[in-house]
Amino acid sequence: MSFLLEKKQEHEGKCEAAIRAEQYGDAVFHAAKAAEFAYALASQCEGHIAGRYIEDAEGWLEIAERLKKEPPKKTRGAGKGSGPITDEKGDAPDEDWLVTAKPNITFDMIAGMEQAKLSIREMVVYPLRQPEKARSLGLKPGGGVLLFGPPGNGKTMLGKAIANELDAAFYYASGAQIRSKWHGESEQRLRKLIQAARNNPVAVLFLDEVEGLLPKRGGNSVVDNRIVTQFLAEIGGFEESENILLLLGATNLPWDIDPAVFRTGRFDAKIFIGLPDMPARLGILRMHLHDVQCEEGLTPEQWAARFDGYTGSDIVGIINAAKRACLSRSVKENLEPVLRGADLESAFKTIPSSVTPKLMQKYEAFQEARF
Repeated sequence: MSFLLEKKQEHEGKCEAAIRAEQYGDAVFHAAKAAEFAYALASQCEGHIAGRYIEDAEGWLEIAERLKKEPPKKTRGAGKGSGPITDEKGDAPDEDWLVTAKPNITFDMIAGMEQAKLSIREMVVYPLRQPEKARSLGLKPGGGVLLFGPPGNGKTMLGKAIANELDAAFYYASGAQIRSKWHGESEQRLRKLIQAARNNPVAVLFLDEVEGLLPKRGGNSVVDNRIVTQFLAEIGGFEESENILLLLGATNLPWDIDPAVFRTGRFDAKIFIGLPDMPARLGILRMHLHDVQCEEGLTPEQWAARFDGYTGSDIVGIINAAKRACLSRSVKENLEPVLRGADLESAFKTIPSSVTPKLMQKYEAFQEARF
């Protein structure tokens, strides 16, 4: 397997060198060979790792096809070997990452999670609201906070609520938005995003799906290695600017992130966002059953305890399935829609929790080992 990986990386490097030298025939050959070895690696792996190799192989095949159809044009005035691949205008793709409309999510709209919200206020909101008071205590406003935990429990909503609490520019991007199959373009997008956010007096930069953007280096692709290196280089400038940047990250798979990302000066604070507790489950039920006509005896309190072990999105999915069953019955029987306990019971039995005890144990083990 090590031989396949070495050959894959060898052809990746030769493809990049050929592109910089404008030797596009050679670049096509090496891109195709890189894809061949990536597929061979995928056949010897399983699960997430195999999927990443397949994705990498498909990316190299796309590069080969694009090079055959239309070789990239160089930026005007650039010599051989300079800069990343550019578009047909000679400019790097211009991404607008700024969310112009202030998020309308507030902490009060997020049910439960009181400890997580308190930690975020103490670590994030208060220092950015009152930076002079924070500095008088030796606390530097801004920095990095990683929100991690099982999917469907409000990590992105928390990020938007933070932006709402602060009078700050809000930038958002997911790993999928930044990553590009064209070498050099991912690093350029990441650099432009971070620099754009840091140009503001106060800004919140929310990176969603961090595991897809900053995976562990040394395994799958030189592209991954370069993106992580670019990230570490860019955020290393936190100390050099008087502007305040809060870097928020959200991930469902923290164990897939490169360990260097967790070191001092990157994501210093880590907050686990677990399954909704009793108050959170009750709040979700009340929110989604508000103004819904229910049969006598059907109350949020009746169901909150039964959803123990379910994610927030699981609970919403079950409620919506019950509502659809109610709507179908009302249409067929030409009656007013009245939600019944039997509707929820049927949906509850057919929609299991998306989180297993084994997965929760994995989060616990990660916290103990890493933090």
